[in-house]
Amino acid sequence: MKIRMLAPRVISALCACTILLDIGAAQAQEPTGRTSQPLVTPNPPIDQQTQEQFGLLTLSNPEATCSASMLNDYWAITAAHCVFSFLTTCPQFAANQISLTANWPGNTKTVQARQVILYGRATTCPPRLGTVGPSDVALLQVGLHDFVRSDAGPMKLDDQRPMANLGIRGYGRGINALAFQVGPVPTPTNLDGKFRWADFVILPNTILPNSSAPPSWYSFPGTSGATVAGGDSGGPSYVQDWDDPFSINRKLEYHLIGVHSGCNTTCLPGQSCNFPNPWTWVSSVSQCTDAAILPLRSQILAAIEAVPPDTTQVGTFPPIPESVLSQKRALYAKSIDEPLVAPPDAAIDVQLTFLRCDASLQGCPTTPDLQQWAYDPATHILLHVPSGKCVNISGARQDAGSPIILYPCSGGANEKWSLVNAATTLWSIKSDLTAMCLQAVPGHAASGGQTPIGDVVVRPPAAALVQMPCDGGNAQLFADVSRYEAEHAGPH
Repeated sequence: MKIRMLAPRVISALCACTILLDIGAAQAQEPTGRTSQPLVTPNPPIDQQTQEQFGLLTLSNPEATCSASMLNDYWAITAAHCVFSFLTTCPQFAANQISLTANWPGNTKTVQARQVILYGRATTCPPRLGTVGPSDVALLQVGLHDFVRSDAGPMKLDDQRPMANLGIRGYGRGINALAFQVGPVPTPTNLDGKFRWADFVILPNTILPNSSAPPSWYSFPGTSGATVAGGDSGGPSYVQDWDDPFSINRKLEYHLIGVHSGCNTTCLPGQSCNFPNPWTWVSSVSQCTDAAILPLRSQILAAIEAVPPDTTQVGTFPPIPESVLSQKRALYAKSIDEPLVAPPDAAIDVQLTFLRCDASLQGCPTTPDLQQWAYDPATHILLHVPSGKCVNISGARQDAGSPIILYPCSGGANEKWSLVNAATTLWSIKSDLTAMCLQAVPGHAASGGQTPIGDVVVRPPAAALVQMPCDGGNAQLFADVSRYEAEHAGPH
């Protein structure tokens, strides 16, 4: 039996990703490694919403892949050995050699890491379980706006000691059947790279109950329960606890307790389970180990308080050709005859509104620059030219009435638009994600009915921009000039 890190296969070969696996009761009675075991039963692949909720990411380095998960919007956690090469002298990869990929609703994207913080370092090459000390944990920082989850807050780190027989839920991806052999024909592990979950318990003999120091590791069974297999290094494990145990309104929430580190495995007879393809012929897994979070909790919490700088492009946005930027236009909604404007400071996550600026109106930005927009037919991006930010469906929502905001361009589906009847003087703007159209609400002349109060002219609330099912109505029609251009010229 060998102890091996949960390292993936080399990328040049078929990706050996990882997964937490359940062995069905019917298969558990069969000799391990002699028959095909559908290890993912009974837990199917998890959906994109769950992946976003737990911030699950695929980590890729120049040689292989691991798993990672977001602690907040700009820090992810993984296994330390995932940032080292498994070849030659096992050098550490630079941050920009490590990429993180999310597959979340309306947000499938890959970004490079910007910083690595290590809490362990390999002492042998290639690394083995027990030779990454003092802990097989690493943090990866991404950009301020790289991974913004619409419906998930920061992940809490558990503050209790891991205990024997404690129930844990883990997430991982990749293998859905171990290697087996029927007669002379061997069948390698079956890989699909999909995230799944499994519940398991901590083995009593892996925790020292009388030790004053919190345990750095804990283990769990690899058979008749949960199996963590190759490529899932860095996948997270969670416990459930009350958010406020003394409140009558308390609710259960997940707390991170550890990250997957390594497994004890058995290789199919006559095959090799050595690096660089250690999981191709693994026929059974007896025990797996996580690196515990508790000994590092205060250090991790202090580290993830660091907020990366906002490097959002301002002024011009490189993917937009100059030929497109030179054709910037105002966007006048026909129903209210007012231009779409951006907040004066190009703030993000603020609903866009329509407003004809007038020096007599207090708080109204009079510069026409705030009304300049450009559309790139090649990328389907609708850009606010002065700030370099994109028109975006807030949170990638797909319900009617969802607010439309200005947001740093990321290439997400919720910032892709198509112009309908673009060759005419009036057109609609349709979302590629939801097939709904931009609409001015309320759909009537909001600029009327100004009320003087003393020396200040007060106007009704500005019309806002939302998405609604396309109906061709005036509230969904736009032009680049006002109907009363002679009276007030907008940028065109």
